[in-house]
Amino acid sequence: MIPFLPPNPASPSVRPVLLAPMAGFTDAAMRRVSHAFGAALTYTEMVNATGLLRASDKTWHLLETLPGEGPVVAHLYGSEPEAMAAAAAAVWRTGRFVAIDINAGCPVRKIIANGCGSALMPRPGLIGRIVAAMRAASPLPVTVKTRVGLAPDRVLIHEIVSAVEEAGGAALALHARFASQMHSGAVALDLLAAVKQRARIPIIGNGGIRSAADAVRMVRETGVDAVMVGRAAMGNPWLFGAIADALAAPEDAPPPPRPRPDVAEIRAVLSDHLTAARQLQIQIRANHRLPSRALDPEAAVAITFRCHLFRYLSGLAGAAQFRGHLCDYTNTVEILSAVDACLEREAQARATRTSTHIP
Repeated sequence: MIPFLPPNPASPSVRPVLLAPMAGFTDAAMRRVSHAFGAALTYTEMVNATGLLRASDKTWHLLETLPGEGPVVAHLYGSEPEAMAAAAAAVWRTGRFVAIDINAGCPVRKIIANGCGSALMPRPGLIGRIVAAMRAASPLPVTVKTRVGLAPDRVLIHEIVSAVEEAGGAALALHARFASQMHSGAVALDLLAAVKQRARIPIIGNGGIRSAADAVRMVRETGVDAVMVGRAAMGNPWLFGAIADALAAPEDAPPPPRPRPDVAEIRAVLSDHLTAARQLQIQIRANHRLPSRALDPEAAVAITFRCHLFRYLSGLAGAAQFRGHLCDYTNTVEILSAVDACLEREAQARATRTSTHIP
């Protein structure tokens, strides 16, 4: 198991479920909601190590945490061992994180153009030097998140794992796709299984997990030590509990069914997430120097929370109409009023469906 992750006394043999780092999404508000629904560990958004060293408030605010989050990993990117080491020391001094993770797999152009993310993959020796330098600069465990290779004809993961192990890395999260695939396409479970079989450190499986059944399949076919969920958890924190239940079920049993959240629960969870998002914006403004043009907390939440809103309401009656007006909402009161109208339509639709099935 992952050495820095607290064991689950209720189910010590069940693989933990983790929230993946996602730029623009996994802020403290989303992390807190995810923890509340069963995420054993969460990761910050991708944070520029150089920005931390330059004392950039625009960068440092990405490392803000909220009370009640649970264990969080700081997810950094960079390409210079010395700079990454100095950033690791700065992160450790905050006292907020249980580990530091290195991004060695992001395929976004502006990241790889600076030699970071998946641009590190052909240079396993450099990855190893970064891990070693960060370990020397901080007592926090150092982990790596990467992919199986750049493309199907450039499988690089075995060399990367060896370099991370030799440098003393604590674990490796593996998105089992190639960088050329971005975030879609088939997941290479065969490569993930081969890595797990050979690795001497914990391997966290990531990629293509959209349901509890996907997570079960990954664990049973690869033997990974944990699973990491990304986009499927947006607007669906219930997925963490569903996966945990499925992984705890007997191996020959299908994932246990989970009833769809009722309208009141959707409203309550969405409201809690929205409240946390507003709390975070207030905290950021209290702790960091922002440009004079920066929006007030209410307006900032109205913009940054849009990506979560339509996912919470996806598939519900009235969701299409709600989504069409996302840009019209300027504060949390307007947002919740529109949410209530959408959920009222969904409640009516569910009542109609139920009444039509009465014998």
